[in-house]
Amino acid sequence: MIQPRFPHRSRCLLAAGVAALALACVSAQAQTQATLAAASIGASRMPAPLAQELRYRMQSPQVRELQVRLRHAKYLAVYDVEDRFGALTLSGVTKFQREAGLRPTGVVDQRTWEALLERSNRPTEAELNNVDIGAWFTAPTQPGYVKELQHRLRQVGLYRGGVDGVFDEATRQAVAAWRTRIGLPASEVMDERTWAPLIARTRNPRYAELFDAPPDSTLAHELDPRCSTGRVVCISKQQRRMSLVVDGNVRFTREARFARPGWESPLGEFRIWFKNADTVSKIFGERTPMPYAIFYQGNVAIHYSQDFADKGYDSGSHGCSQLRDYQVAKWLYEQVKVGDRVVVY
Repeated sequence: MIQPRFPHRSRCLLAAGVAALALACVSAQAQTQATLAAASIGASRMPAPLAQELRYRMQSPQVRELQVRLRHAKYLAVYDVEDRFGALTLSGVTKFQREAGLRPTGVVDQRTWEALLERSNRPTEAELNNVDIGAWFTAPTQPGYVKELQHRLRQVGLYRGGVDGVFDEATRQAVAAWRTRIGLPASEVMDERTWAPLIARTRNPRYAELFDAPPDSTLAHELDPRCSTGRVVCISKQQRRMSLVVDGNVRFTREARFARPGWESPLGEFRIWFKNADTVSKIFGERTPMPYAIFYQGNVAIHYSQDFADKGYDSGSHGCSQLRDYQVAKWLYEQVKVGDRVVVY
């Protein structure tokens, strides 16, 4: 038997080789585990395949999720969802597909579903069951709105305090009681889901039932000559002012807000063609309250805006002329009638 010349070195090389092999095995095993883990994470992030395509007139619990997600993405302006795939859902799906670069078939296939998942959140149980608490219809920081709310809650026998415009504990309890009465979770929030049944079961109190005098008016407004005769709402975009003028006499003046870029408010002389105290716009894929809307050119209106009250001139409308005082909007609404002139300059 031939002995190696360097027995210690041979044993070291052998040991090093075994160690390297073991290290390689460990490394390969770790790499395999990492690959499997990554694949697992990727799989968990992959949208689950649709059990079936969702299409017009079908009924399925998954249609509810579809509608909630379309609402998140601002393609479906509803606050209650249902199992039925109706015309509004079809329209929302088609518009979403078109704007997402997909074929606008109106059928929710896997590609459409995956694209929608990227633009929406996982629905909550409250959203799916139509009991989620949404945003206030009008903020309780508006005394004019709180007075109207108190009056309506008094009509349904749930409020016995004074109609003072203060959102106090008695008013909060009355709101919570009303929500409970109509099958919603108790809360102090008067969102649209809570407000709509209340206005349906009560009458809108007149301005004089809530206030003792017209709104104060201290702002200056340089009027257009067309505002000097008759009853006219005179609106200056440059001055950011809106006035009600009767035979040349200014009845009140308030700050006004107009369109954001790309949605310019129309200029000219118009006639009021329609009024609605409880308007909710659905044109832009979401529900936007427009209390005391006075329409003077197509869908363009004068109305109260909570967004204007909250953000001032940092935002804007889609062409409407907006007021940020609920009391003023209610007063103006009662002062004008269909056929009166509106001058925007």
